[in-house]
Amino acid sequence: MISSIIKKILFVVLLLLAAVFSNGQYVVFFAIWVFMAMLLFAVRSLRRWQGFLVAYVAIGIGYYIGFDFVPFLPIEIPIIVTLIFALFSSVPYLIDSFFRNARASFLSTLIFPCSVVLLEYGYHQLNQFGTFGHFAYTQQSQLLLLQSISIFGLGYITFLIAWFASVANWIYEQRNNRKNIKKALLAYGLVLGLTLSFGIYRVLFQASHPETVRIASISALDSLKTGIDIEGINNKETEQEVKIETRRNTTKLNQDLFNRSVKQAQAGAELVFWAEGNAVILKEDELELYENAREVAVAHNIYLGVGVAVIDPTNSKYLENKFVLFNNQGKKVIDYWKGISVPGAEEPISNNKATGIQKTATDFGTIAAVICFDLDFPGYMTGASGSDILLSPSNDWEEVARLHSDMSKFRAIEQGFNFIRQTSLGISIGTDYTGKVVSKMSHFTDDDKVLITHLPTKGVRTVYSAIGDTFILLCLLGFISVSFILRRRKKNNKTKLIRRRPSGLTCGQHCLFKYHLKDLTRLRGLPFRRNIGLTKLPSMCAHPSPQHNQEA
Repeated sequence: MISSIIKKILFVVLLLLAAVFSNGQYVVFFAIWVFMAMLLFAVRSLRRWQGFLVAYVAIGIGYYIGFDFVPFLPIEIPIIVTLIFALFSSVPYLIDSFFRNARASFLSTLIFPCSVVLLEYGYHQLNQFGTFGHFAYTQQSQLLLLQSISIFGLGYITFLIAWFASVANWIYEQRNNRKNIKKALLAYGLVLGLTLSFGIYRVLFQASHPETVRIASISALDSLKTGIDIEGINNKETEQEVKIETRRNTTKLNQDLFNRSVKQAQAGAELVFWAEGNAVILKEDELELYENAREVAVAHNIYLGVGVAVIDPTNSKYLENKFVLFNNQGKKVIDYWKGISVPGAEEPISNNKATGIQKTATDFGTIAAVICFDLDFPGYMTGASGSDILLSPSNDWEEVARLHSDMSKFRAIEQGFNFIRQTSLGISIGTDYTGKVVSKMSHFTDDDKVLITHLPTKGVRTVYSAIGDTFILLCLLGFISVSFILRRRKKNNKTKLIRRRPSGLTCGQHCLFKYHLKDLTRLRGLPFRRNIGLTKLPSMCAHPSPQHNQEA
């Protein structure tokens, strides 16, 4: 008795530990595989609604701890997001419970992973924070596995994880049947093996283009960063004084960015760009900043990308978050406004203009650009399909830096472009189209705040860029088809049992068996009770003769 209680307590502790490390800032790649398998086992050991409640609580605890790193949001927002995430993520465990009588079939192992994929997809379509928390991101360190998203997208990784949980539990339930165990291992092993083989092929034999371009990406020095006193500018008494002080600070900041850009051009960089909003300028001075950028680009024969926060104090939504790229002829070839603002802190003050993702042809491939949070929305990023290089000026904070940086490289694998994310107050990376990191810099340890990347100049066309989230549709069709097949088999099994009269029963006893099977207590005293199954049977009598009814 005591040992049984200790085992249960130990199981719960291990389950919650796995939950904490399964996603978010403390993620360990294998934890989610263990957590999902353990949780499914626990849920199946309980009654339907008890299991659902256990799943809801366990998932909620893990998610809240893993994603409690947004300092600018009110405390109730993370709690609400956690409750919603836990609901969507625990429903598949509830769905699985409705197929408990069909688990003898290996086909039933597909119900759980398909429902996990579908519910997760639905959640992230509704979530204002994009794909934050997607199960696929937990595997960011597994480069071979990740290559599959270039065909099927994020949902495929989730499917593999959830199917592993389902197959592992099926093997446990079939532990006395070696033939079934071999069948399960063969099926899952074949799919996982093909997935990893494709990853090996793509990483080793579809190597990135040998021709590279030297790109220098720059973040502003912390000592020069400045804000703008909006209230002071809008106050007639202090307007001029505040503007003078603002221009003094922004000129010092912006000139330092230009000086460092020139230095990198002289060192051999062919393209230089700045992190998100690192240049700061008043709306009335914006054109002057662009003129200076144009002159630097022409004078040093470089492409120069300006990540700038344009401040318009006359507008209640005073922030214009832009990335403007000038070619070596001084022509403005990209004039991009951030597509998706961060809810909570940025969105209320952002004046967005729907420019869409823009591309420009250069001597070193087709270049596109997006800004930071845009990368968290795979659907939005389809606009960058066909690009060879994607530039992403970004800005983070320390708690989210590693996670957000790791998430970004998934877009490179999906869409087939080479990629640089220059991040102030975060981790900057450059990757090729396989997600392999070719350059990296931490804002918190690098004094110069400059990332030098020799980036391949040719991207590839991926299957995913052509078919999008077709895999989600396949999961929906798979769920419907498998559900139909399993229900049909169950119905056929009932019919067979009805047609077969249990041995030793008279015709009247057989009908009584069918009529009152729902109320088993009425059958306890009958001599044939050992032959009664628990399957519910229709109550219609096949022999409604007077003699038969009298016998019954």
